[in-house]
Parts: sequence; C-alpha cells; structure tokens
Amino acid sequence: MVKLSFAAFRDPRRRPRAIIWTGVVVLAFAAFFLAVGIIGTSTRFFCAQSCHKVQDDTISAYERSSHSEVSCMACHEPVDADTITFLLAKAKAAGELVLTVSGNFELPLNGGSELAVNHAEMGSKQCTQCHSTNRKVSPSRGIIIDHKIHADKNVSCATCHNRVAHNETGLKLKLAGNRAHQDFMKMTACFRCHALKGGSAPGACSACHPRTFNLKPANHLEPGFYQRYGASKGHAKLAIADEERVAELKAEEASAALAGSKETTPEGPAMRRSSQVGYCETCHDKETFCTACHGTEMPHPKDFIKTHGPQGKAKAAVCANCHATSAEDAKNLAFCNNCHHKGRDPKRPWIDQHFEVVRTQGANACFQCHNPTFCSNCHVRGSIKTP
Repeated sequence: MVKLSFAAFRDPRRRPRAIIWTGVVVLAFAAFFLAVGIIGTSTRFFCAQSCHKVQDDTISAYERSSHSEVSCMACHEPVDADTITFLLAKAKAAGELVLTVSGNFELPLNGGSELAVNHAEMGSKQCTQCHSTNRKVSPSRGIIIDHKIHADKNVSCATCHNRVAHNETGLKLKLAGNRAHQDFMKMTACFRCHALKGGSAPGACSACHPRTFNLKPANHLEPGFYQRYGASKGHAKLAIADEERVAELKAEEASAALAGSKETTPEGPAMRRSSQVGYCETCHDKETFCTACHGTEMPHPKDFIKTHGPQGKAKAAVCANCHATSAEDAKNLAFCNNCHHKGRDPKRPWIDQHFEVVRTQGANACFQCHNPTFCSNCHVRGSIKTP
C-alpha cells in the first residue's frame, strides 16, 4: 500500500514517487467532482431550482407541458455531441449562471424567441432524436400541414413549435415585468413566411385550409363586430389591440437588436419579423381593404389630431362611421362637439348654446376650425338674431 507523507517529499529517492501518486490522487478527486458536477447540473432539478430559479414562470410552463418528463439537456444541448463539444456547451451555460447569481438577467427569457429560429442551437435534430418521421401527424381540424415540404425548405421544427415545452397559454405569470411569449403556432406567426404578397411562401387560404373550412374567425361573427357607429366595440377594438401588440413586438425586437440578437433563419427561408405581421393583415390587405372601406388611413397617423381639419371637413361622413354614436349624431355631426365644443350641455342642441362659448372664449375659438364667413352665413344675413 502506498503511503504519502511530507517526509517522502524531503527524501530525494522517494520524492518522484510521492509527486506521481499525489498527482494521481488529485486527478482522481478532480475527475470525481467533475463527474458529479456534470451529472448534477444536467438534472431537471438543478435547471429548475438553481440555474433558472429566476425564471419561475418558464419552469412552471415546462412542468405542465407534454415534455415535463424530458430532461432539459435533451433539448438544450447538442445531440450526440462528443465529450469536448459537450464540455464546451457546459462552459457556455456556466456564463448564464453568472448572470443569474448577479441578477443581471432578462425578462422575459428569450423574449423574441430568437432561439427557436436558430438552426445551430435549436435545429430539427433536437426534436427528431425522439420524434420519428414515421410519427402520425395530427394537426388541428381545418388545418393542412405538409411537414415534408417544410423540412425540404429547411424550416426547422422549433420555427413553428417554439413553445411546445414552455407554453404559457392560460398560465398566471408570477414574476414582475414578465409577459407571455408569442406562440408561433398562431396564424400571425405562419405569415412570417406565408403572406398575401411579398412572402417566401404562398398566402392563399387554400394553402393551409380545406374547402370546407369556415374562413371567418369566430370573433367576426359576434354581434356588433361590424358596428357602424362607435369605435369601442367589434373590429375596431380588435384592430387597436393588434396595433398595440405589433408596437410592443417592435420595441422588443429593437431592444434585442441592441443586445446583438437577431430573429433569423440562416439555413431556412427568408422570414419577416413578428412585428411585421398583424393579425388583421394575415387575411386583409391594409391599403385595399381597410383604407378603401374607411376612406382614410387606419389607424390614424400620430399627428392626425393636428392635421385632420381639412379631411374632417371634406369627409365628415367618413369620420361619422366610427366617431358618431347614432345615425342622428352622424347626421348633425354632433360627435365633433366631443372635442371641439368641450363643456357643452349634451342635453341641449349645440346651436342654442354656442352663444355662451363665444361670450366666454371669444370668436377666435370658432375660427380655429371655421372661416370668419362661416358665422356670417347666419348672423349677417339676418336669419338669426344675435342676442
């Protein structure tokens, strides 16, 4: 049995052997702790409770998903990697742990889902190592999906199935400042490639839906969706919410660009960014459908309040479609009073009380919208006696 002591290092004859055995023992302990460390950090428990503890919402989504029994490493590390590649991936992940410990992490994690369209880190191999190509595909009713065509076009699985293991739909998020990710299984995400015009894939309804499928979404069939008067319900409310969603995505993508990340598929087809696809525009061309119906740019540009005067005069009936509350309101253009004649008594006709505004604010208040001759049409001709 080999015995090591300090005396052996002082003895010239025994020193080489002592150094060799000391090295063997140190390497054995290092290998043991390295193996334990690699195995320990590869468990679901470590990922969920240590490394990504700050991403509780992401972990909660994972734990209720169909992949909850699949190791995190199975999807987030290289498939069939050699030892060196595996250790390099571990070393890279250690950098993420530093961000976690220091509190310098982003919310939401992978906000723009750029990882899903990164073929190098999340290619189809991550999925096909378990999911055989012989697996029976069962798309939702009314959807036609040809996976082979997508695979031939180098569209990786995660390009569409980005939230399969972390779907936050219906999940109550707990972390302050966090929000649910965009689900690329929605139609707006399909139109990153498919588009009515200018897309890398066909945008015709028949490309993805059978003839028997009702192309009108359920929300379009609800009462009041095409409400003539009032912009607070129906398609107007939906369009406003869609614009806000796209604006939020644009801000998020701008932030990601500053951080150096890009939503691209270098090995796949050219894709539009998520912020370039609106819910309404997956079926309707904005210029030929929305503008043609409304008679003006929709939604209104930012400076519209300052510049809408001439258009409001020329197309008052167009404005009434959204801003009037009733047919009578539209006929009398009474909806203009909401902004231009603030402080009026809505129960009294405007013509009977406009004298009071002139007395308190002066005639110049009228001339902001009306020409000076406007008043004379009634007052100078004598049809109305000025009190």
